[in-house]
Amino acid sequence: MVYLYIKIALAILLSTIPFLFAIFIKPKTKNGKWRNLFSLAHLDSESVANGTQKIRNIFKRIYEAMKHSDNARKFFIMLLIITMIIYQWIDSEATQAAVGSIIGNKYDVHQSKEALMKLFPFITSPIVTISSMIYTLILFRYKWSNKLLTKIHSSNKITILLCVIIIVSMIIGRGRFFLLGEILFLTLIWGTIIPKKKEGGTPHGGTRIKINKDTYKKDKIADKIAA
Repeated sequence: MVYLYIKIALAILLSTIPFLFAIFIKPKTKNGKWRNLFSLAHLDSESVANGTQKIRNIFKRIYEAMKHSDNARKFFIMLLIITMIIYQWIDSEATQAAVGSIIGNKYDVHQSKEALMKLFPFITSPIVTISSMIYTLILFRYKWSNKLLTKIHSSNKITILLCVIIIVSMIIGRGRFFLLGEILFLTLIWGTIIPKKKEGGTPHGGTRIKINKDTYKKDKIADKIAA
């Protein structure tokens, strides 16, 4: 039964991410105490400022690296895949716990019916489980996952479509499609965060200069003559 509570806790955590971002991180105004929760609570100590600045610098470096480096984007996508696998594992364990609890009361009709009514939403549909596994495996291919997340980032229509699918799955599935909503919501979060990749530039500025082979050989000969 522990996994049932863990599943509920993860669902609550996932659903509160936009609100946590709006309260703790996203600034409300440029100046004044209403910028975010830290400024509202007058937490202007040097230690808090240094800590928040370090965290911001880390996220900023990762974010800037994703604009230029495929390796950084692969790392970011791998975090998404790992998170999805964790959610699917917890969901699988919660489903087994719910089924085991129902089967354990099979000799008592009243308790069995009561357990079925309470635990039925925790029994994920096999179709959703298999679909989530296949979708996660597809994301291992960087070309496809990067294209999908970039498309979500640049298209409001896709974002709205995913939100509609999440809401509909919650209503129609009566809890059994909850994993589908979680997987799509994770995809939506990662797609919102990931930046567009910039071509032809470097993270530290400047432009790469392509040198032809003939020019390279001539420069080598000139260097030898000069030496």
